[in-house]
Amino acid sequence: LRVYVIDPDRFGGGRAERLMVEGREAAVVRDFHEGKWIETPVEEADTADGQVTLVAENLNQAGNAVISIVEWVCR
Repeated sequence: LRVYVIDPDRFGGGRAERLMVEGREAAVVRDFHEGKWIETPVEEADTADGQVTLVAENLNQAGNAVISIVEWVCR
C-alpha cells in the first residue's frame, strides 16, 4: 500500500501525523510540505475480511491530518 501526503499550506504551523494500517504504525510524518510517499506492506491476512483500515492520526493540535492519494502496488 502506498500513501501520499502533502502539506502545501503548512496548515496550523505545519501538519504532523501518524499513519496506521490495520492497527500498525506505518509512519510518523512531519514537515511534508513538498509531499511524501509512504509505502507499507499489506499481508493477505490483513485483507481477509475484504477491508483494510487506514488511519491518519493528527499529532498537531493546531492542524489536522491529511491523506492525498492511496494506491495499491502489486509486486
